[in-house]
Amino acid sequence: MKSGGEVALVAIQMRTTLEDYQSEKRLTSRVNDLLASAKKRLRAGLPVLAVFPEDIGLGMLFLDDYEAVKGCKSIYEAATVLSQRHAPSIRQIIETYRVSPTRALLLALGKRLESRYRRLFSQAARQHGVTLVAGSAPLPHPKHPDEVYNTTYVFAPDGRLILTQRKVHLIPLEQQMGMDLCAGKVEELRVVDTPVGRLGVAICLDGFHADVIETLVKQKARLIAQPSFNPLPWTQEQAESWKTGLWQACQQYPELIGVNPMMTGRLFEDVVIEGRSSIVAHVSRTRDGSGYLAEASSAVDEEIVVAELRI
Repeated sequence: MKSGGEVALVAIQMRTTLEDYQSEKRLTSRVNDLLASAKKRLRAGLPVLAVFPEDIGLGMLFLDDYEAVKGCKSIYEAATVLSQRHAPSIRQIIETYRVSPTRALLLALGKRLESRYRRLFSQAARQHGVTLVAGSAPLPHPKHPDEVYNTTYVFAPDGRLILTQRKVHLIPLEQQMGMDLCAGKVEELRVVDTPVGRLGVAICLDGFHADVIETLVKQKARLIAQPSFNPLPWTQEQAESWKTGLWQACQQYPELIGVNPMMTGRLFEDVVIEGRSSIVAHVSRTRDGSGYLAEASSAVDEEIVVAELRI
């Protein structure tokens, strides 16, 4: 888009439960309801960027096994149930690729997960006419069949997939002793032209790392989406530490606008998910000098955070 155009930015703070993943139809309805609610709050005719939280696709691993896992107390118990139900495929993958059982489980379910994830968010982008950052999901690499990454897809308003981004900096839960994901490469980060401007993605922890931000800025990003999933209670210390991420990047690079949706809720009893979504900018671009164009009022409820501005 041309510099100076008005746009609408949306950070969708989705409160998730395992029931959202009861069926593909139910999850599709949830996504479409959230986007429809967001569109009602915006002026008609503006180009819209909507960003869903990190790991929205994680629960899609349970779509075919919901009845078997719905009584599980922990994500580890649920993973054990999935491993038992998909044991033949997992054994074959371990023998073929010499990967861990956890990686093998993600690979066994990955192809169908990718197809569903792509279809759901492509259709949602097209139905609502928005540029859509589809949170993220644990997806296999199309050219390296033994690798799985925390991956986000970005869709154009016509439903075309226009960007694939893989998380570079992994938290312990995602590393070898946890989900056994692979780390993306900073040199593979890309910025894409969209109706709302040049867009880059920094998945959660990536937004706190200078190498990621600098790579996106060098490619002339004007918007950075930071889909996030914080598996911890949202304390005052958490809130303050969050300002060292995308908020700080916008102070260092005044041309940037950041959109940071957070997941809330819980899939199982052992994983608490909290956080306050925000849309951030340089302090000089905010009316109160706070650096926040908009911010969720709660760290635990479902909210849709919106801002209309000139880029």
